[in-house]
Amino acid sequence: MNRNELLDSIVSTIALINRDGTFQSLQKKLKGENILLARLFETGGKSTPGVLAEFLDITASRVTAIIHALENKELVCRVSSGTDRRKVIVEITEKGKMVVEGLRAEALHRSQIIMDKIGENDTHEFLRIMNKIIEIEKGGCKGTAGENETPSQPEKEEVNIVE
Repeated sequence: MNRNELLDSIVSTIALINRDGTFQSLQKKLKGENILLARLFETGGKSTPGVLAEFLDITASRVTAIIHALENKELVCRVSSGTDRRKVIVEITEKGKMVVEGLRAEALHRSQIIMDKIGENDTHEFLRIMNKIIEIEKGGCKGTAGENETPSQPEKEEVNIVE
């Protein structure tokens, strides 16, 4: 396969993944409300809206809308800071923790199925390549096309569902 055919194959494969929804159901579960809940869970159950907005790389108004939706579902609650009543702390509820644990269990189950089908070595290779693609898309790999660079350690958004 020549270089142009290989490039066409990459584009076709990515289009197929997007079109048939291969990762869409998992991706939906890792966005918006669920990722905010997971972040709260990972950081001890409490955070400020500003910190959450920064982590999620979204606007303050968007994070406020997500928090409001989660409050309506009784997955988080807002409390005033004891020292500064203007400062709001978002806390995950027990119900919210159960949702996060369920999402993690589902993600691990689906990842186990994939790993069982492609094998442990191919799973490691998949993760290595995906992390490299993520780094390239973030602008982390410097150099020209065709160079065989090894990326630096991936950041916190590393795709490590299975290990």
